[in-house]
Amino acid sequence: MDFKVFLSYSAAPEEQALVWRLQTLATAEGINVYVPPRAHLRLASGKSSPVPAGTIRRQIDSSDCVLAILANGLNSEVQKELSYALGEGKVIVPIVAEGTGHANFLRRFPMVFWFSPKSHVGEIETRVVQFLKAQMRDKAQRQALGALVGIGVGLFLLSAAARE
Repeated sequence: MDFKVFLSYSAAPEEQALVWRLQTLATAEGINVYVPPRAHLRLASGKSSPVPAGTIRRQIDSSDCVLAILANGLNSEVQKELSYALGEGKVIVPIVAEGTGHANFLRRFPMVFWFSPKSHVGEIETRVVQFLKAQMRDKAQRQALGALVGIGVGLFLLSAAARE
């Protein structure tokens, strides 16, 4: 079963380690995490690689969940990605550093992970990945139930056709 996550973040240095740890832990659990490159981050070649808005929208559309790291607040790229995801009805889970603010914006979300920059390395990532694993199990159960209902309807129709 394929479970996809879109990871929205700023290019702030404080967020980079969290981004890569989350992606690594989630991938180890079979969760596909898309991390969009940021224009102000340089590739090994020394060039920056901005991602077209259409690519970002397609990645969000195909995702089951959107994670948003807000360690330094809400920059314009993250805000655009979250606004689009909200409009598409995606499950959005902010990961917010304590004291960051944006209380009014964060009230929109039923689940918010708070962390302290002083917390143990890996603590927040572990909690988020456990949440994602639960979401992945829920998706698998919904798909299995849908398949059983489809089989049941098919057998009913087959039975009805055989009687005629």
